[in-house]
Amino acid sequence: MISYKATCIFCKKDFQILEGTNKYRIYKQNMGGRYSCDDCDRIIQHEAKKALMGKLQ
Repeated sequence: MISYKATCIFCKKDFQILEGTNKYRIYKQNMGGRYSCDDCDRIIQHEAKKALMGKLQ
């Protein structure tokens, strides 16, 4: 299985981008881009949901 190593732009930790994932496809199209790890992606998504729910109430 092919994987690439990238550095998260938020927590600055190295993480693996595995072949077959959506992030891998995006990485192959733009290898010089900035990417975030799965942990930071979850935190961002959670914060966005909280903000949306706050606006709906």
